[in-house]
Amino acid sequence: MENKKLYLLISLFIGFMGLSSWGFLAHKTLQQVAIHQLPTELGLYFFANQDYLVQNSIRPDVRRKDDKTEDVKHYLDMDAHVFGPNYKTDIPHDFAQAVKKYTIDSLRKEGLVPWEVNRVYGRLVHAFKSNMPDSVLFYAADLGHYVADAHVPLHTTKNHDGQLTDQKGLHVLWESLVPEQFLVGYQLQQNQPLTYIKQPQDFIFQILAESHAMLPEVFAAEKELRSRMGDDKVYMMVERYGRKQRYFTKEFIQAYGDRVGKSVEQRMLTSAHRVASFWYSAWKDAGSPAWVGTSPVLTQEKKQQYADQHASWQANTLIKQNLLISLQSKSAE
Repeated sequence: MENKKLYLLISLFIGFMGLSSWGFLAHKTLQQVAIHQLPTELGLYFFANQDYLVQNSIRPDVRRKDDKTEDVKHYLDMDAHVFGPNYKTDIPHDFAQAVKKYTIDSLRKEGLVPWEVNRVYGRLVHAFKSNMPDSVLFYAADLGHYVADAHVPLHTTKNHDGQLTDQKGLHVLWESLVPEQFLVGYQLQQNQPLTYIKQPQDFIFQILAESHAMLPEVFAAEKELRSRMGDDKVYMMVERYGRKQRYFTKEFIQAYGDRVGKSVEQRMLTSAHRVASFWYSAWKDAGSPAWVGTSPVLTQEKKQQYADQHASWQANTLIKQNLLISLQSKSAE
């Protein structure tokens, strides 16, 4: 009975979000983790506004419900027919050149995420330069979302839900259900130094290429497990609005997560590192404005909270100490 309740809630989430990006839990988690990878001056300012950045990390997904132009900003179907057989190298990184080569209608059909990242990045740089705190937080939250989305393999293919290979449901399985089931065991602390991104437009295409290269294993793991376990252990039926629908069992989610190993965890934490790198680079490109270190929100209490939580992050005890906002909000739902 408890399993049915759990997966009914999952079904409601899927119904609302459709083919979403990283699940709410993952987006909120990686955005909070990204803050602790920033240099102290910028990290402290973002930490003082942590609740806003974490809670609004999912805003672009929420917008999809009412804004019909939003959906295409979250993916790029690199293997779509319009891009041709050499899509891995031939898609222009410059938006104007891409429009000239493929037309704007084609790009709106096949996805805009790399160019949306670059557009929002420019807005964030401008906001930093112009001492616009509210705009900095707004664009930082959105930028983190789009950068994270580019790290999801299924955001780079026309077979985005396994619908072309009889693997429908693979999208939510890889990017939402596995992280939700395995998150408490993830190593959230990273020692990797930040990267200053000289060419954001080129770097986001590098990220998409990395994601696309992961697809064979994403598909193969599901196919192998489903063949071995049988549909009765892969799927369960739940009732929603008086209709029975099919969803993945907890047993299969566990098996799939075990089968793909640490690839989902590593991709999620790589996302956090790259989000922090984009934030840092925007701040640097704006001339490293000093106002972030003199903001009135930086009270002594906030500075102490930052020091304490940063130490918890370094010790990988954010979850153990109930400091991970995504799990706090989840338990309250």
